[in-house]
Amino acid sequence: MDTKIVKKKSKLKFVLGGLGAIAVLSLSGMYFSSQKKTYNVSAEDIQTDKVTRGKFEDMLMVNAQTQSLKSSFVNVLEGGAVKEIFAEDGQMVTKGQPIARVYNPNTEFSYMNQETGIMQQISQMRSTLLELKNQKLAQDKELLQAQNDYNTALQNFNLQKRLYDAEIGKKTDYDISVQNLTYQKQRKSIVEKGYSSEKNSRSAQMSAINTSINQMDKSLQILHSNKNNFLIMAPASGRLSSFTISVGENLTNGQSIGKIDLMDGYKLVAKVDEYYINKLQNGIKGVLDNNGQEDEVVITKILPEVKDGQFSAELNFTDKKPENLKIGMTFGVKLKLSADTQSTMIPKGNFYKDTNGKWVFVVKGNKAERRNVSLGRENPLYYEVKSGLHEGETVIISDYADLKKYEILTIKK
Repeated sequence: MDTKIVKKKSKLKFVLGGLGAIAVLSLSGMYFSSQKKTYNVSAEDIQTDKVTRGKFEDMLMVNAQTQSLKSSFVNVLEGGAVKEIFAEDGQMVTKGQPIARVYNPNTEFSYMNQETGIMQQISQMRSTLLELKNQKLAQDKELLQAQNDYNTALQNFNLQKRLYDAEIGKKTDYDISVQNLTYQKQRKSIVEKGYSSEKNSRSAQMSAINTSINQMDKSLQILHSNKNNFLIMAPASGRLSSFTISVGENLTNGQSIGKIDLMDGYKLVAKVDEYYINKLQNGIKGVLDNNGQEDEVVITKILPEVKDGQFSAELNFTDKKPENLKIGMTFGVKLKLSADTQSTMIPKGNFYKDTNGKWVFVVKGNKAERRNVSLGRENPLYYEVKSGLHEGETVIISDYADLKKYEILTIKK
C-alpha cells in the first residue's frame, strides 16, 4: 500500500517538473522574441537635426540655359558621306548659304539613269507628236486638193451644161462633166468626214502627249533639284549651332546635323528631375537670379519625354529681359509650385533614399528609436512632415544603409 503511494508521488513530481520546464522555456522564448534589435553607433558617424515648424516654401531650384526663342533645324535631305564643309559652329549664315556637301555614288548613279530614261521618253513622245503634225499637214493638203478638184469639176459642169443647152456642145462632154462632178463631190465628202474624225482623235492624242511631256519636264526639274540635295544649305538666316559634323562622316536622310538660331529673342530651357513631371505645368512662375538681380519667368512649355531621369521645361521672361543675354548662359531659377504654408519640417538628408520617407530614427538621450512617419512635399532644404514627428524632436538625417535592420540605436560619444 505505501509502495504504491510513493510511486504515484514520484510520477506527479515528474509531470509537474516537465510542465515547469516547458513554462520556463516558453517564457524565455517570449522574452527574447520581444527584444528589439539594438545597434551601437558612434556620435561622430551620424548626423542629427531638429524637427522645426515654420513657413514651408513649396518650390524647386533648377538651372536654366538660354536658347534662341525660335530655331530652324538643319536636316539632311540626301544621305551620304560628308565631302566638304563650308561653315563652322557658331557662324552667322544666311538663308540658302551652302554649309556642307555630301557624296553618294549609288544615288548619283540612280539619278543619272532616271534622267536618261526621262529624256528618252520625252524624245519618243516628241517624235510621235511630230508624226501627228505631219499627218495633219497631209490631211490638210488632201482636203484642199479635194475642194479644188470639186470646184474645177463644178466649173466644167456649168460650162458643158450651157453649151449642151445651147445645142453647141457635145452630149458626151456634158455626160463626162456630170460624172466627174458627182465623183468629186463624193470624194470631197469622204475626205471631209475623214478629216473631221482624224482631227478629233489627233487633237486628243496631241493634248495627251503634250501633258505627258510637261509632266516629264517637271519630273526632270525635280530630279535636277534632288541632285542639288547633295548640297546642304542653311534653311534660314541666323547663327549656326550644334553643328559638329566631320569630313567622311556618313549622314542619313532626314538626320538633323545642327540648327539655325534666328536671333529674334531668347527662352530658357531647364532640365528637371522626373520626380516633378506631374508637379510642373504651364503658367507656374519663378524667379531668375542674375548676379543678385531677380527677374520673373514663367513656364510656357513642358516637354514630357524623359531621358536619363530628366525632362525639359521651357520658360520665358514675363516682363523685361536681362541685358546682354547670350545663347548658352546658365541661370539659377526658383520655381514656386504652390503657396507657402505653416508646416512641420525636417531637414533633407541621405536617410530618405534608404527609408523612402516612411520611417526615421528619433533621438532621445543616448538612444535612437525607429518610428514610422509620413512625409509630404519637399523643397531643396526640407521635407514636410504630415504625421509621426513633433516640433523640437531630434532625428538622424544621415545615411541609414547600415542601420536599416535595427530598431534601437545606442549612441556612444
